[in-house]
Amino acid sequence: MMKTQEHRRLHVVDIENLLGDPRPCESAVVEGLSRYQNIVRAPGVDDLVVVACNHGAALAVGCCLDGHHRLTVRSGPDGADHALLDVLAHERVEARFGRIVVASGDGIFAEAVSQLTSRGVPVTVVSRLEALSARLRLAATEVLFFEPEVVAEGALAVAA
Repeated sequence: MMKTQEHRRLHVVDIENLLGDPRPCESAVVEGLSRYQNIVRAPGVDDLVVVACNHGAALAVGCCLDGHHRLTVRSGPDGADHALLDVLAHERVEARFGRIVVASGDGIFAEAVSQLTSRGVPVTVVSRLEALSARLRLAATEVLFFEPEVVAEGALAVAA
């Protein structure tokens, strides 16, 4: 029988970075999370999804989350990043999850990802190509791309 942590995944989602917008509207959040879930085939029933944003985006983001998601809010420079780094550093993720998924391209995650992979925890990074830090790309076990696509009348939609 598989141990609980081997099949569980922790998803830490910097929604602002993933969407390329510090104040995304509700429809962008819904579409973005849907596409993210399609890319990573998630969340599974035992997965935990932690979504972070700044206080200015908290209402729009929080309204779009269901019971499988946890919202964390922090403002200031790199606030969402620091909130997610706190999760990685202080919530015993190595003991609780068999894989970590970091939905951000920010280089600030490179050290934490490197530490996790060096301890044998596989880490998948999901990022827009243009937002992916070289250091983070090298630290990750796997990288999946989350790309915008152009739709009617020049509007952008988030696509895998």
